[in-house]
Amino acid sequence: MAWLHPEFLWTFAAVPLAILLFVYAWWRRGVLRRRFGDDTLVRRLTALVNGRRRRWKSALMVAGIAFLCLALAGPKVGTKLKEVKREGVDIVIALDVSLSMEAEDVAPNRLNRAKNELKKLLSALRGDRVGLVIFAGDAFLQCPLTTDYSALRLFLDVASRDLLPTPGTDFEKALNEAVRALEGASNDVEAEDRSRAVMIVSDGENHVPNLDAILRRAREANVVIYTVGVGETSGTPIPVYEGGRRRFHRDLAGEIVQTKLEEEELKRLAKDGAYFRIARTSSSVMQVIPALERLERTEFATEQFEEYAVKYQIPLVLALVLLMVEGLFSARKKPNLQ
Repeated sequence: MAWLHPEFLWTFAAVPLAILLFVYAWWRRGVLRRRFGDDTLVRRLTALVNGRRRRWKSALMVAGIAFLCLALAGPKVGTKLKEVKREGVDIVIALDVSLSMEAEDVAPNRLNRAKNELKKLLSALRGDRVGLVIFAGDAFLQCPLTTDYSALRLFLDVASRDLLPTPGTDFEKALNEAVRALEGASNDVEAEDRSRAVMIVSDGENHVPNLDAILRRAREANVVIYTVGVGETSGTPIPVYEGGRRRFHRDLAGEIVQTKLEEEELKRLAKDGAYFRIARTSSSVMQVIPALERLERTEFATEQFEEYAVKYQIPLVLALVLLMVEGLFSARKKPNLQ
């Protein structure tokens, strides 16, 4: 048996409490009767009160309270096994963790802002399998395809530049790793029939100029590319924190490096999909949801679970009946008029 409101199970403590109160009342009446005078005389004077009926009234009251507590907790009884088919889209998020994502033109910085927006997106997804690839100058699969969005959020939390020391930003490696994750996912549906997508989240500073080859690879793998640009189009320095001190990243000539959002690169990558933007004061990441809904959703799992029927009505009716009977049931005897 399961419970609709298990937080109300504590109310069952009222049952032994009621029993203790009735026992105390019985003991107290005996004390007062003996204090009043001769016990035999008092019993004769109170002969109209039926002790057995009084005990029955107490039992009805206790039973009514117990059934009220049961109704409040809401018992659920399993009735049958229900089969549910899980349908959705396979999507791999490729998150850029390169040095330029440390820029603070969006608060608190590009990488952390992107993580926060992706967590909001995960909260809105229903049934889609999502994986995570992190990339910079190299790429690796951080989390395989899963519907456990809580686990994916944990992987997002720990994603950082420290996990990929290779400098630079390579979209091709990110896409290749994402496609491998999509093709390697076990599924009853043939790979070519699956709806699959890759969402690249980056500031667009690609250091490997081979976008045409990337698009060709995505089309061959039947993968739709969505891109999310993070940052502002005006230049900003990249802060570097060492020993608690803040300085700015410099090139070999000693000049402060300026980074900006390269939208054109990302828009070219999203030629077959869609481009979204995370700016200083706005974000269109949630528009990914209707974009994914336009893709054909495919079945990837069938699950069985026990369907419960809530039966609070039965104990509630019993409680009301018992309390009503207790109220109508008198503990006094009818006087003998003869």
